[in-house]
Amino acid sequence: MLNLFNSSKNKTNQAISQAVKSLSRYGVSTIDQDNFIDFLQGQDSRFLYHTNPRLIAEHLKLSERETLKLLVMALKEGIVMLNWDIQCPKCQGIDFAATQLGELRTWHVCPVCHHKHESDADQQVRVTFSIDERLRSLPQEANDPVFRAHNDAKYGVVSGHRLLTLQMFRELFPRETIPPNESLLIRQVTILFTDLAGSTALYSQKGDSQAYSLVRQHFDFLFEIVDQHNGAVIKTIGDAIMATFTSPDDGLKAAIAMQSKMQDFNRRFESAEQQLILKVGVHAGACISVNLNDRSDYFGTTVNTAARVQGLSEGNDIVFTASLRNQAQAIEAIKDYICEESSVFLKGLSEPVSVFRMRANQTTKPK
Repeated sequence: MLNLFNSSKNKTNQAISQAVKSLSRYGVSTIDQDNFIDFLQGQDSRFLYHTNPRLIAEHLKLSERETLKLLVMALKEGIVMLNWDIQCPKCQGIDFAATQLGELRTWHVCPVCHHKHESDADQQVRVTFSIDERLRSLPQEANDPVFRAHNDAKYGVVSGHRLLTLQMFRELFPRETIPPNESLLIRQVTILFTDLAGSTALYSQKGDSQAYSLVRQHFDFLFEIVDQHNGAVIKTIGDAIMATFTSPDDGLKAAIAMQSKMQDFNRRFESAEQQLILKVGVHAGACISVNLNDRSDYFGTTVNTAARVQGLSEGNDIVFTASLRNQAQAIEAIKDYICEESSVFLKGLSEPVSVFRMRANQTTKPK
């Protein structure tokens, strides 16, 4: 009997090892693969059932962002399963029913106390991961509520909204979204819009082919910067992008990095008339996540305000609202930039909005 058990365990371990090696195609290092294999082959099955990603991050010695990216790759390869767990705000019970984003609804009814509440992607909906049962079948004792509660208290949970702002999740699972006519409450999101000033003249001067090539190059580094700052590009609109971040600091730092990178990009041109001029606007607030054209999108006053704020940008600057400034701690640490405050009326809003225009100090080189 012992030989049969060992033989079965060896087959499971071999299957896990082989599956994880498939992550090489995504550029996952051998060290990270080995650490992941060790984690998935661990004796304590409680670590593999509805597991907090931050616990996994600690074992893999990776950041939360890098761990989520690895787990999304593993999800694509059938190594793990993604769970959209919902905690009831009344009884604190956790509903494990949703295994796909498409199973979430605007309103959720707790199966324990029958309390009806809005599906809150920041506070009630959290993501966990389990090993795919095709690789390893878990015993009943893997389901240990006390163990999970202890880990959640120790590490804090990873919200569903955090995964929605992971660029790799959107790229590998572009059709993973909530059903049409449903929505998720987003209590706090930072929305960033960009656009290119004078794009019509750009196409006229350089011709369609060359102008399009430059626009694509600028998209490439904007996407990279958004990803580096824990955000996701929701969509492109002509020469513009819309990106979201769960942290106001990340959104503001991304905006600064964009303008800095654009300065480097423009050094290839002989005259200022040939340079690309980037306009950036940022705002933070609440909104809802919706299904628009079979893709996850954001809707609400916060989104509209962010777009209007971007419209105030003159180029080579960053315009952001007082709402963002009040929440972004990074503001105080920013050097080599000058800020000007003004009060403006934005289309669609009845009250004036305080906005700040930030430009690089021309006497110093921005960092």
